[in-house]
Amino acid sequence: MAEDQEQEQEASKGGSKNIIIFAVALIVAIGASVGGTMFFLGGAEEEMPSDTEQASANKPATALYHNMRPAYVINYLTGAKPRYLQAEFTIMARNEAAIEAVILHMPLIRSEIVGYLTEQNFLELQTQEGKESVRQGIVDLVNRILATYGIQEGIESALITNFVLQ
Repeated sequence: MAEDQEQEQEASKGGSKNIIIFAVALIVAIGASVGGTMFFLGGAEEEMPSDTEQASANKPATALYHNMRPAYVINYLTGAKPRYLQAEFTIMARNEAAIEAVILHMPLIRSEIVGYLTEQNFLELQTQEGKESVRQGIVDLVNRILATYGIQEGIESALITNFVLQ
């Protein structure tokens, strides 16, 4: 009986030793993992930036989009036949102040875009060059309006998201 108790005590000591060894090994593994991560992700100091740092520094800012809804509906008269343009645009900028200014001055911008689209030749709008001209014209028009309010880095692009001629 005494022998059984001694064997149980030795077995429990061996079991607790295994638990302690496992815990120490786990802590060492976690420490090595954290240390390795820190080393590879920036723990080492360098005088010159690496290629990946230079690439991320040259990367443009995130594009911000604003949909210019509702759609623009313009009436044209070609000969004796009425014609219509329905167009939607989304503007893109990399400057949050430009998007905020567009939202703030949306009534003025919409009015100017309606006037600009009304001046366009309906037959030219049917060509790819005509659509590109309208797209670029809207970029110039919006940037001109934003410049009057002190926003020098205006919108970068106007994306045509819907363009129906009838």
